Amino acid sequence: MTNGEIADAFTLLGDLLELEGAVRHRVLAYRRGAARVRAAPASVAEMALRGRATDLPDIGATLQAKIVELAQTGVISALEKARERTPEGLVRIARLEGIGPKRAVALWHELGVTDIEGLRAAAEAGRLRTVAGMGPSTEAQITAQLDAPGAGEAGAERISMGLALPQAEALAAELRAVPGVLRVEVAGSLRRGRETVHDADVVVAASDPAAVAAALDASPLVAISAGAGELRRAVTTHPGLRIEVSIAPPDRFGNLLQHATGSAQHNVRLRELALRRGVSMSEHGLTAADGTVSVSAAEEDVYGALGLAWIPPELREDRDELAVAARGEVPRLVERGDILGEIHMHSDWSDGRADMATMVLAARDRGYRYVGIADHSQSLAMTHGLTPDRVRRQWEAIDELNARTDGITVLKCTEVDILADGRLDFEDDLLEGFDLVVASLHSGLRASGDEGTARVLAAVENPHVDAIGHPRGRMMGRREGLALDIAAIAERAAATGTYLEINGQPRRLDLDSALARTALAAGARLLLSSDAHRPEELGYLDFALRVARRAGARPEDVANTRMPDARRA
Repeated sequence: MTNGEIADAFTLLGDLLELEGAVRHRVLAYRRGAARVRAAPASVAEMALRGRATDLPDIGATLQAKIVELAQTGVISALEKARERTPEGLVRIARLEGIGPKRAVALWHELGVTDIEGLRAAAEAGRLRTVAGMGPSTEAQITAQLDAPGAGEAGAERISMGLALPQAEALAAELRAVPGVLRVEVAGSLRRGRETVHDADVVVAASDPAAVAAALDASPLVAISAGAGELRRAVTTHPGLRIEVSIAPPDRFGNLLQHATGSAQHNVRLRELALRRGVSMSEHGLTAADGTVSVSAAEEDVYGALGLAWIPPELREDRDELAVAARGEVPRLVERGDILGEIHMHSDWSDGRADMATMVLAARDRGYRYVGIADHSQSLAMTHGLTPDRVRRQWEAIDELNARTDGITVLKCTEVDILADGRLDFEDDLLEGFDLVVASLHSGLRASGDEGTARVLAAVENPHVDAIGHPRGRMMGRREGLALDIAAIAERAAATGTYLEINGQPRRLDLDSALARTALAAGARLLLSSDAHRPEELGYLDFALRVARRAGARPEDVANTRMPDARRA
């Protein structure tokens, strides 16, 4: 029983419970459990059979018992009963824009629609508009979606960088300990900072490829290992990530690393440049007309041999990077060492899983000089959002925490909801008391892009707002987020000094790099955030950093590289 199979069962059970109208926390328990199982580096079925699955966050005794049941019998009785109560085909229907769980159930009860084909027939007959709340425009929207292949399906699984990179790095760390291995690096689209990937690449400099293959076969991280020649291995981790492992002798590691990093079109341009210089280029080196092969242990030397400055992997996307490198004008992108702190993380005052002191000390351990506790505002009831009275009590607790904590400053922040009409969830007199305010959309995320843009612009214009959190509100695997006019928002954000956040939560990574590039072009600055809800999630900021680098962000483009000033960082 693979981790993916367990996660799929939990996801389906959560979806069916949501259709039934189960209490929110039950649905979230299965979804969080599914995400935790899917990301686990070892076999969760084996852990559960030993009574150790509860060692994983979000996996309690109830979920562990269901994993054991699934591993031993191949089914979860609660899931089978849910399938008997609710047609499974409604899950696909509920995924369509404009429907959702409540309307999917209404279609079932009122029209007898239980699957996509039934929905298509009802749409063609003009029957959808007879269901309460579903007029001709909604019917047209649904009909358009049904014309697309795979309507309502989850789609080809692309894995968030935030889930794939830790797996690839864990395997790379194992291989670095193998005798005869001199260097190991994660390559491919992960090294280039792509937000989602199909698979991963790891390249190895080793004098003994057989020892690397043996280590992969014995790795506890690997569920499946298959050979593809002496210098190639393909492995699949327990969470289901396929990793291509390529091996080269140390003297041509730079050539292999450059080739395996890509992008494909970037490499095409390099090969064209090499041909103009009278040599051919491959992962094996540069070959002159007389057959002489020049190899490089360092990637920088590969670019240098073509008359180019080294290009950061995140910029290798066949834009104008080769021309910039030929002029020696490659920008210095923002780096981890530039980050002085962050202002968007949560504590157990709202939906965080740790108290403020624990979060602050963990931030200090990361070398931060300041940190902001930005718990949710009152309208977001499911997160135990703070009322104005609780806000003031938290401020007192932060003052006490600052008085007894050395080496880091704790800022009074909030993640305040942007309401349906663009107003904020707190009154101005309360907002004025915060050090920094992050305003975010958490509701109305099925609205039009124009409506969402208007709401965000209203928040940008509010003088108390310092940053817009996860602007599009996307949640990978659940919703794409609003189609906002980021250029217009960024133009106003630049004028008002409001930051636009890159949220490092693996399921968000919002803004993505393309939209962050648009924001930078308009003159806006970025805020990098972990949106951490527990200490170990503070590392999510590093994913936001990769997205920012892919957008071409320099240190001066990122708010976190400065100490915050009063009321405006």
